[in-house]
Amino acid sequence: MKSPLPFALIGLFSLTMHAQHEDLTQRIQAFQGDVSQTYEVKTLNMGGQQLGAIDNEQPEFTNHFKFKALEKSLDNIDRQVKFSAYVHVYHFDNQEDLDWAMKNWLKSFMDNQKLRPGRDSRQLAHADPAVIVIHQGTIAVLTHPCTQFETLAFRQWRSLMLTYFGGDEAVVIEIAGCEGPVMWTKNAPDPRDRLWR
Repeated sequence: MKSPLPFALIGLFSLTMHAQHEDLTQRIQAFQGDVSQTYEVKTLNMGGQQLGAIDNEQPEFTNHFKFKALEKSLDNIDRQVKFSAYVHVYHFDNQEDLDWAMKNWLKSFMDNQKLRPGRDSRQLAHADPAVIVIHQGTIAVLTHPCTQFETLAFRQWRSLMLTYFGGDEAVVIEIAGCEGPVMWTKNAPDPRDRLWR
């Protein structure tokens, strides 16, 4: 007779993964609800910044959506447009998978450019402003068009991303303007550590 222990472990693992995905789904819904007075959520015809190699990975859970403003505002080139922000959430069930995804992504980051772990840079050509939060198996990315960049709004998006996807140990990468600068603003990895290189 086979031992029921392997089946019990598989069941426990599945239950744990389901609970993590459910928690992440609830955080995403809370994030969407938090801005629902000024933005609607779109999931079709998204567009936005091409993120690079992260989209070639196979996470256990993904969610992609766009916030589109309910009202028009004047952008940086004097057009009346509904501002947008694009959110991409990837969850990996273990740290090794996340580390592998980060290693591959940083080698072929936005617009196929290389980003060095823990090292700030003044420029990242063709990159839209972005906030990237890496925490507990999750990579959450928010970008918005360069023509809609405002420092105060960017700080508000950063605060919301940290509220819903961050924590004390979260790693945060910011592209704090059009084409940079790129800054590792929280818990930056040691540039000498080869884990993500």
